[in-house]
Amino acid sequence: MPISVIIATKNAERTIEECLDAVRRNNPAEVIVVDGNSTDGTLGIVRKYTEKIYYDEGRGLGYAHQLGAEVAAQEHIVLVDADIILPPGTLSTLLAELKASDYVSMTARIVAANLSTYWERAIDWNVRLLQARRGGGLFATVLKRETILKYKLDAGIKAGGDDTDFQMRIEKQGYKQGMSSSLVYHQHQSDLRGLVKVRFKYGRAAPFFIRRYGPWHIGFWPPLTRLYWLVICLVKRKPQFIPYFIVDGIAQTAGMVKGFFELIDEALKRRRRKDAG
Repeated sequence: MPISVIIATKNAERTIEECLDAVRRNNPAEVIVVDGNSTDGTLGIVRKYTEKIYYDEGRGLGYAHQLGAEVAAQEHIVLVDADIILPPGTLSTLLAELKASDYVSMTARIVAANLSTYWERAIDWNVRLLQARRGGGLFATVLKRETILKYKLDAGIKAGGDDTDFQMRIEKQGYKQGMSSSLVYHQHQSDLRGLVKVRFKYGRAAPFFIRRYGPWHIGFWPPLTRLYWLVICLVKRKPQFIPYFIVDGIAQTAGMVKGFFELIDEALKRRRRKDAG
């Protein structure tokens, strides 16, 4: 396939082998991995599948995805999360649907790879409702390389959310983003510890969006969005998922608080540099 697949990794040894094996079965022209200083066995696994390994030097997801696009050799790139499994034929379907449309990107729909734990079932229910309403994300998305080179993924976003920011910006330019007929498998967080870790990271990105886009969007405030989902649980008679949204809300809110402190610290550092200069 005339496609460059880009995967950003960091301590992904639990999921990366299945991800890379599935990517290889789709036969892309190249596979690029940008690693974020993994300390587990991630790189040992990656080296079995590709020699094109780069490093984000601790700068985070936005920088990693942008770097991958800049070193890619193909006209079209596919961003794939390290916990996504592509069924055979996914890349060809994504590319064909993009070329046949007026969309700037085409994103696969995700289903759960496993539903053996409570947390996986809760996440799956949440994701299915979100996709039915608005789709979103760049977890398995094809687009032209020139689009990312022109509009760029924000290298200042370290904790996650670079895809949301990118999509919001290109939609403001009048571009439309499509949802593919393809289904890919997502390896949801299967335990409480993994869920809290990921949701805390998402929460850290909230202050960035509040600063850039303003405070009035309810989606930028984790406590409010989780309250909304608690109501949805009651309306749709799914009270069994209330604990999931409570844990999710606490983790994201804690991450948001940390994110605000990080913004303050960044502002103080800029001021000190300015005063010193």
